[in-house]
Amino acid sequence: MSFFSALVSKKNLSLCYHLTLIQIQVNFEYKVEPRETYTLINLSGVLIAPNQSQEVIGEMEEAIVEGTLNVVVDLSGIKTMNSTGLSLLISILTKARNAGGEAIIASLPEKVNELMIITKLYTVFTVAESIEAAEELLNKEETWL
Repeated sequence: MSFFSALVSKKNLSLCYHLTLIQIQVNFEYKVEPRETYTLINLSGVLIAPNQSQEVIGEMEEAIVEGTLNVVVDLSGIKTMNSTGLSLLISILTKARNAGGEAIIASLPEKVNELMIITKLYTVFTVAESIEAAEELLNKEETWL
């Protein structure tokens, strides 16, 4: 293979990578919804690109500043997640706990559940089967600290 054909192949590969990232970003959606005693964050699609989580964190931080310290993260719509998704969840948990609140993840799809088991993050997170179950946990008179 000549130097020129190798260069062209690298450019094509780079272009394919960037187009894939654009497609991935389009396939990820989130919604931050204030509730009476917590903020609900709905995540859906494919969460694997590092730039996908910044806006979610920003909106969550705004909710904390406004006084809503607890967060429920609904993962029922997540199709695929990697370390970027785990990092987002850890950031949400850390920010909520540092503010004196709690973050609960709810409605884990099977693939995400397996990822939580493999990484042993069940020992770090409070996990609920549904949003309703997460609300019940938040309404208990336990201290989360």
